[in-house]
Amino acid sequence: MDAFVGEIAALMAALGFSINSVCYTFAGRKVDAVTSIAMSLPMSAIMVMVIHQIMLGEFFPVHATADRWFFLGASGILAFIVASYFMLNAYQHIGPRVAVLILSFAPVLGALFAWIFLGQVLPANAIIGMAVVLFGIIWVVAERGKPEFDSHNRNVRLGVLYACLGTLAQSTAFIFSTQGVAGGFPPISATLIRITAGVIALWVFIAFQGKVGSTTRIFKRCGRLFLQLAGAALFGPVIAGSFLLLSFQHVPVGVSTTLSHITSIILIPVGYFVFNERITVRAVLGAVVTVAGIGILFNT
Repeated sequence: MDAFVGEIAALMAALGFSINSVCYTFAGRKVDAVTSIAMSLPMSAIMVMVIHQIMLGEFFPVHATADRWFFLGASGILAFIVASYFMLNAYQHIGPRVAVLILSFAPVLGALFAWIFLGQVLPANAIIGMAVVLFGIIWVVAERGKPEFDSHNRNVRLGVLYACLGTLAQSTAFIFSTQGVAGGFPPISATLIRITAGVIALWVFIAFQGKVGSTTRIFKRCGRLFLQLAGAALFGPVIAGSFLLLSFQHVPVGVSTTLSHITSIILIPVGYFVFNERITVRAVLGAVVTVAGIGILFNT
């Protein structure tokens, strides 16, 4: 089992990201996505601080070196702020399905960056496994459905550009994270540094916009919103983020990020039971292909 720590951690990250997306979906019916992130990230920080104290005996990794802060801080800002900003804008112009389809190529770009900057070379069977998994994901995500957005006031080229920039930011964040946890640095400490950098950067941005008061007032009006965002905070940055960083310490970036991107497959039964969505034959076939690809990756 120890031989598959990285792969299992990546799959746990995918599960966490899936639950996180469901929580954000419910929260998004009450507030916009930026507000959701702005309120959930500080909750994530508090949760991780408590876990950090229990696990390591201190609330904050005060002894982390400057290079750790640089790599992990940059990773947090890129993942939580920059990538989210571009993807949220992409949703407005091309819809979530096409935007997520473009984002599905983040593992490929991440693997390329890892080869260029970190010298990580993937064996042939790992490349085949990645290709099979990504094909299954793309097959599911690319399925045509009902229109996801209003056709008015949208710019397809701009939406594709935003999605590509979001994918680039996400892939770059993978490399910074891998460097940040190199040498056995505790994933929970790395998670806390990433979240802290993200919280500071986002709230500085909100402050410059003069929206601090309006953002906090929205949050106070709904107790159910608090629970939904608390769930998003726990399962996203805390659980999924920590497992992903753990995975980076054991397997190449390409393998780790490919496995962590199977959220579209995990969400198929969730969509059926929670949102009453129809499960199509194409979705089932895509899931089967993805599982086959995962099997190949576990045998690399």
